Amino acid sequence: MIEQAAPVAKRGGETARHLSLKALAVEWAIKEGLVLAAPEVAFPHRRFRVDVAACAPARKTPSRRPVTHISCVLKSAAIFECKQARSDLIRDNKQRAKLRERLQLLEARRIRMESLLQLHLPHLANGESLFPDFDSYRLREHNHAGYKKLMREIRIAKRGVIDCTKFDRLLSYGLANIHYLVTEESLITAQEVPVGWGFLIRRGDGLELVAKPVWQAIGVEQQLIFLQRIAAKKTGTAD
Repeated sequence: MIEQAAPVAKRGGETARHLSLKALAVEWAIKEGLVLAAPEVAFPHRRFRVDVAACAPARKTPSRRPVTHISCVLKSAAIFECKQARSDLIRDNKQRAKLRERLQLLEARRIRMESLLQLHLPHLANGESLFPDFDSYRLREHNHAGYKKLMREIRIAKRGVIDCTKFDRLLSYGLANIHYLVTEESLITAQEVPVGWGFLIRRGDGLELVAKPVWQAIGVEQQLIFLQRIAAKKTGTAD
C-alpha cells in the first residue's frame, strides 16, 4: 500500500526528511565502495544539481609507470535523487490505475527475462559493487530484440504514471554510470521507478536496495568532470 508522507518541518527551505535521505544516500554509497561522495553536487555545464554524487576511483594509488594514455579515471560514478513526498513524483493521470496494472505485468516479464539473460550472459556483469548480488548488468549492450521491445513498452507506460522528465534528462546527459532514486518506505512501488534507475528505500536507520540500476558507459572526459565536481563541493569551491 502506498502512503502519502506526512508534512515535516523545513530547515532553510529543505525538509529534515529530505536532508536525512541525502545523508543516508552518502552513507550507503560509501559502504558500497563509492568512497568519494557528497550531497548537492552541481554540474553547471548541464545546469543540473543532484542530491548526491558518488564515485569510486579506478586506482587507489598512482601507477609507478608513466601513463601515456588515460582510458579510465573512475571505476563507477553514481547519482542519487532523493524524494520524500509522492507529490514530487506523481502527476495527475486518470488512467493511472490501469497503467499500474500494465506496469506490473511488464515488470514481471522484465524480471524473468533479465534473470535468463544474466544466467546466459554472465560476462555482461559490471562488477562495480563489493557484493556480487548487487552487480548491475550491461544488458542494453546486448542486442536482444525482445528485451529492447519490452523496455520500450515499459518506458512508454511509465511516462503515463511518473513525471520522468528530470530522470530521463539525467540519463540522457550521461553524467554518471548508474542512477538511484531514494525514497521513504511505501512512497511508490518498484514498478513506478523511472526506467534505468535503481531504487533505494529507507528501512529503519538505513537504505535497502529494491531495484538495480541500468549501467551506462561514460567517457574519460565526463569521468574527469564528475570527479572535479565532487572535489569542488568538498573543498567549498563549487559553483
